[in-house]
Amino acid sequence: MFALAMVAGQVFLFNNVQLRGILDAFVAPCVYIFYILMLPMGISRISLLLASFALGLAVDFLSGTLGQNTAACVFIGFIRPSVVKRFIVGKEDANKALRPSIYVLGTYRFLLYALILTFTFHLVLFFLEVFTLHQAQFTLLRALLSAAAAAVIMLILEIFFEKRDKRYR
Repeated sequence: MFALAMVAGQVFLFNNVQLRGILDAFVAPCVYIFYILMLPMGISRISLLLASFALGLAVDFLSGTLGQNTAACVFIGFIRPSVVKRFIVGKEDANKALRPSIYVLGTYRFLLYALILTFTFHLVLFFLEVFTLHQAQFTLLRALLSAAAAAVIMLILEIFFEKRDKRYR
């Protein structure tokens, strides 16, 4: 249900948001990957990759893109366990079935986790979109600004849903 809500929100809301001026060219947040970020830390790698594939495929199908979202989702699904183990919680806690929330990680580590994966996702997505290294600085800036906007939206969503999710307290 949460995955469907994220896909619908991305396709019908975030893909159609028009910012004024120069921001429209630089900021295109993909918030639907919040679903991948919120999967339990101890999820099996194959389940994570299948969920990432299905989520990216759904967005590609509904957006009319040619596999770019799928490739970027599978890539962050692939690197997510390493990011969790190396940067966020350590090897012993990475196998727990906890959801990586603000309550479990704390605000700083949650934002670091969200920014690393969100920036990586946007970087892969935008380089696949342009498929060239010509004007790479523009693509890097676009990925950075889009990731920052998406991370802020994800933080707001996490705070909103954290109050309602009593299972992890």
